Amino acid sequence: MTIAQLPPIEKVRLFNRKEYYKMFRAGLFRDRRVELYDGVIVEMSPQDDPHALTIAILTEWLVSQLLGKYTIRCQLPLVVSEMTELEPDFAIVPGTAADQTGHPATAPLVIEVSHTTVSYDRRKGNGFASAQVPEYWIVNLRQRHIEVYSNPIADPGVKFGHCYQQKRVVTQDQSIKALHVPLRAEKVSRLFPAALREL
Repeated sequence: MTIAQLPPIEKVRLFNRKEYYKMFRAGLFRDRRVELYDGVIVEMSPQDDPHALTIAILTEWLVSQLLGKYTIRCQLPLVVSEMTELEPDFAIVPGTAADQTGHPATAPLVIEVSHTTVSYDRRKGNGFASAQVPEYWIVNLRQRHIEVYSNPIADPGVKFGHCYQQKRVVTQDQSIKALHVPLRAEKVSRLFPAALREL
């Protein structure tokens, strides 16, 4: 039987967070980074050098200004719904880690670093908008700029029923400043690894 002769797929098995955690406890995801996106378990891409170096630069920048006032959650879960638990590169949450009682359901700022996953990270934006994350950044390593999404609004025509009303692109020669987190303005080029700044 060829692929063309196969019967149409009528159902795709989707998972909720309870089932997702049951599989995790059973060891199904051992040594693998995954996240739950609208009921689908998505395996995360390995971190190449530009991605990992940018994570390190952003970690130093965020911690130097926010430590003690905010928790910088790096690659940890953010609960969007019972069918979606995303793990952004950064979710900035008010208060210290000791104040947290579980995975947050929103954050004033979420940041993804994208090298090979830009289209997927853009799709995730609707999930963050539905969680009322007021500002979402994609640090786009291929284009060497930061995409800033803000002003989440309801939109029944898109996945998760929400999207960002505003998008702007901040280039390497410009400075970026968060709308809802007290970060000093920083030149975008300084948030990229040296090898990318020279390209």
